[in-house]
Amino acid sequence: MKWTSVNELREKFLSFYRDRDHNRLGSFSLIPQDDNSLLLINSGMAPLKKYFTGEKTMPNNRATTCQKCIRTPDIESVGITARHGTFFEMLGDFSFGDYFKEDATKWAWEFLTQVLEIPTDLLYVTVFEEDDEAWDIWEHHRGVDPSHIRRLGRDDNFWEIGSGPCGPCSEIYFDRGEKYGCGKPDCGPGCDCDRFIEIWNLVFTQFVSDGKGHYERMAKGNIDTGMGLERLACIMQGVDNIFEIDSIQNVIKEVEKIAGYKYHDDAKNDISVRVITDHCRSTVFMISDGVLPSNEGRGYVLRRLLRRAARHGRMIGIKGTFLSVLADTVINESMDAYPELAENREYIKRVILTEEERFNKTIDLGMRRLSEIISNIGEEKVLSGEDAFKLNDTFGFPFDLTREICEEQGISVDEEGFRTLLKEQADRAREARKKNNTISWADDLFKTLTIDSTEFVGYDRLSCECKILSIAYENEFTEAVSQDEEEVKENVLVITDKTPFYATSGGQVADKGTIKTTGGILTVNNVTKSGRGLYIHTCTLEKGLVKVGENATAAVDVFARKSTQSNHSAAHLLQAALRKVLGDHVHQAGQQVDSDRVRFDFTHFSAMEPNEIKEVETLVNNAIFSALPVGTEEMALEDAKKSGAIALFGEKYGNTVRVVKMGDFSVELCGGTHVKNTSEVGLFKIVSESSVAAGVRRIEAVTGAGVLKLLDEKQAIIDAAAVSLKAANSNEVAKRAEQAAEEIKALEKENEELKTQIAKGQIDSILANPVKVGELSVYSAQLKNTDSDALRQIGTMIKDKSDDCVVVLCGETEGKATFAVACGKKAVTSGVKAGAVAKAVAALTGGNGGGKPDFAMAGAKDTTKVADALSQAAEIVKSMLA
Repeated sequence: MKWTSVNELREKFLSFYRDRDHNRLGSFSLIPQDDNSLLLINSGMAPLKKYFTGEKTMPNNRATTCQKCIRTPDIESVGITARHGTFFEMLGDFSFGDYFKEDATKWAWEFLTQVLEIPTDLLYVTVFEEDDEAWDIWEHHRGVDPSHIRRLGRDDNFWEIGSGPCGPCSEIYFDRGEKYGCGKPDCGPGCDCDRFIEIWNLVFTQFVSDGKGHYERMAKGNIDTGMGLERLACIMQGVDNIFEIDSIQNVIKEVEKIAGYKYHDDAKNDISVRVITDHCRSTVFMISDGVLPSNEGRGYVLRRLLRRAARHGRMIGIKGTFLSVLADTVINESMDAYPELAENREYIKRVILTEEERFNKTIDLGMRRLSEIISNIGEEKVLSGEDAFKLNDTFGFPFDLTREICEEQGISVDEEGFRTLLKEQADRAREARKKNNTISWADDLFKTLTIDSTEFVGYDRLSCECKILSIAYENEFTEAVSQDEEEVKENVLVITDKTPFYATSGGQVADKGTIKTTGGILTVNNVTKSGRGLYIHTCTLEKGLVKVGENATAAVDVFARKSTQSNHSAAHLLQAALRKVLGDHVHQAGQQVDSDRVRFDFTHFSAMEPNEIKEVETLVNNAIFSALPVGTEEMALEDAKKSGAIALFGEKYGNTVRVVKMGDFSVELCGGTHVKNTSEVGLFKIVSESSVAAGVRRIEAVTGAGVLKLLDEKQAIIDAAAVSLKAANSNEVAKRAEQAAEEIKALEKENEELKTQIAKGQIDSILANPVKVGELSVYSAQLKNTDSDALRQIGTMIKDKSDDCVVVLCGETEGKATFAVACGKKAVTSGVKAGAVAKAVAALTGGNGGGKPDFAMAGAKDTTKVADALSQAAEIVKSMLA
């Protein structure tokens, strides 16, 4: 075999299969088309799914591609190892019910051994352990020596994702030689060592699985093969990793030129060079395909790659922007195969430059703030989620970058706290958008209509025939709304003459469902009621065309409505029970009922006792089990009050009100939807009781199916605890937990005793070498495998023994170093303060810290400078006495 460039390999492969009647297709865009399951295309077959399913067809039912792909799960590993990369090209040949194993193996073997001239004694093949057909073809039809064929199990050689098409696969491996091997007798394809490298995977899709272990043979099988172009180039060019192949080496050479650094001169700098090289390749292709930097989705992936590359540029001394310059080399290396790169050159560079300039402003401010935060981090070595969020929100400093920088300094980041704050912010923004995009302007918009009101029929019916009276989209009236390029339209506002949809009111959320015409389908996501009684349906146009004046069928989601009204009726029972248990001072202070839960806020001035919660819960369930009839009646407000109906505290009602009565247990004014009988609620369970504000408590609860879901969740937790505690079954969890607590307590006691013994054993050696500074004795020592608790104990013991001591210790554990300083009474009165000593000693290592006059702790940043810092302890003390 002879050295072959990446571009030559790509062309050889595609031409080979084109000559065998395959449709030679260009690479599909990295942005998936009609496939919401992927953020970015990550395999050769991903864009061809519809051909495999039969939704689309092509001549000959066979194709070949070189598909550009992006994979980012291992982004943190890129650069650290030379194996990982985010961008790669996947060569493949595909058969959609045409040829099968015979031709797939024949052409693969022919390409490798005849076109590329790879010696057959360097190639090995694996087959699925039950696939005798594939073994027979490889041995007797392709002529592969049986010693070069290996059977592997389902995990290695069977392709399957849930139910649907699946099948065995064969992988072709290249033997790199014994020097890369592990030396084990059974070393071969599938071994974890670096000797045998997989270069081509041939998937034989021949079964349909029901997902339960049953497989049916397909009438015609499919072929889906994939061979990484960069990995193949490694073999043909005789190099160890993808960063050594010609096309990527040319990018690295440009990085060397820009940075003034020679690749392979320094292992740490090499990491940055690889990160920059890989990430720049990814960004060029992503931007060319239409991805733009943003804070979500594939745009966030792009922004993350760009900013990570920019930061690593700084780490190797590159000043200012440079990625847009490097992009030229990436484009030049690949534009023969991807001419769109050359066509989009200036656009690609402009997007990169703009983002890089924006990041440079961000990183300067963010780095300064992050450095300040890190310098003040205590012994726990954790950067809070709040700090990470502020860096992201105020300075635009990416969380991934914060985490990466912190990890380099041995500091962890509270990612859960960060994600919680980020979600809260996103939820607030989403709600504000919904409000601003629909409700806030919809009412004003529809004021111009001459329509009087919408007839609500939803108390008695969950579907009805209606007429579409008005449609608005993007703050304008329109006579019709239709799909554009198969994309759904959101926030379409629709008014009908009548509706079964309950509009958000009184704490009950709006119904969801559909409005269907002969030509289109609208999904109803929210419903609001205008001041003059118009029901405004906020919809998504899922399909087709919907016009003003059309007749339609409006249908509520029945399960969601029934669950919501069960929860609403439970809220009435809950208020009545609370007043019985806690007193008449209880009034509703707010509520939200939806299909999932009851959230009820009420006036009360202290946390409920467990027995009170239990009593309330029991009263509500007894009312449910009593199957009380639920009736509604409209009456004059005064008559309603005389009947004992509870009104919402502070609410203003009209002259006529709707009263909801549940037996003799509950009577309330309410306009919401309810069950016909309390037994329909099923069951009631309080999930939590908490404080909302001064004098206001909140209960969250579930009903019916929600209780079953809660029980399942609780049981899953108990079962998991049983496994963790090694309990015989879930009934033994409490007993086993008690035993475990006792075991932990005993171990902690034993651990403390051992620490004390170790500390006592180290004290004598520390006291043996004092340095006299005036009337004080300065002791210093560097202690391996000693944590901060042990340091504190040793320092305190010495301090208690000697009034004139200044003890400066540094303990190291798990790669982290901590200083501890203890000062006796005489030392403190002489002007030597432990906090000042700790701060001065730590500063010599780039660290920081402090504490009280008699004891203090500090973190050491550069552990290689600890010994030198300790040697200067006496001088530091001396300077404080001067």
